[in-house]
Amino acid sequence: MAYLSPKLTGKSADVFHLETSDTSGYAVDWHAHDCHMLLLPRQGGLLLSTESSKTAHVSRQSFCFVPADFAHATQAVPGREQHMTLYVDPAYVKHQGQMHALRSFARQVDRTGIWQSSEALDSILRLHDQLQSCASAEAFQRQLPHLNHLLFEECARVIACQQAQPEACERQQQTALVRDIQRYVRENLETDLSIESIAHEFHLSRRHLTRIFKTVTDETLLDFTNRTRVETAARLVSGTQLSILDVSLAVGLDSPSYLARLFKRHLGLTPSDLRKPR
Repeated sequence: MAYLSPKLTGKSADVFHLETSDTSGYAVDWHAHDCHMLLLPRQGGLLLSTESSKTAHVSRQSFCFVPADFAHATQAVPGREQHMTLYVDPAYVKHQGQMHALRSFARQVDRTGIWQSSEALDSILRLHDQLQSCASAEAFQRQLPHLNHLLFEECARVIACQQAQPEACERQQQTALVRDIQRYVRENLETDLSIESIAHEFHLSRRHLTRIFKTVTDETLLDFTNRTRVETAARLVSGTQLSILDVSLAVGLDSPSYLARLFKRHLGLTPSDLRKPR
């Protein structure tokens, strides 16, 4: 059962509240907020489940909107992730929606959705990072309310202009998810990278994982994993003095002979061939 997570009630006189997350293993079980929520991934991706739709992947090139009192659950895809969450007072949206350009957005706040990011939104996020790193903490806190307004106004403009597109962008979501899977494989070559373990990490069935990976890349997940192992091992063989056994272990293989077979298949030579004088 979802619990209510207060984000604005009694906290501040402002109509916005911004939180950032920069961690590994981020996960929040089913809950709802007392305000609207804009979720903006900055690095990695997020898996978002809502009371009205199946789990969707939200990539760095997109953002999502979740209305107030709307049950949802979020979990980061494996690996390092960073995202920003802007909480918005529903009373502010309702009031502004009766007055001017937020009218189109205000009519859509009863449903969740995922939208493609814009150049303007990316610029605002970069400005946020620059001011946070350059200004004093006190100066940045004075600037933050203005940045929050800019973030909200641009997200509202995108939502009003693009309409909703969570279903229309299934291919884009799959592509973004596969990119995160590829990144996970590259960063975890020394671990168990069986299809079952990767499917478990990304909350996918084995069948669904293999299907979307093949659809997006025209390559099986196993072939991609083995090719990535070979490419990484080739760099280690040619650029270090590690033994072939240590190289094998570094890319998650217990057998140097199996690594040699993969080398033959993908490169047409053996690991030892890379170290022969030329």
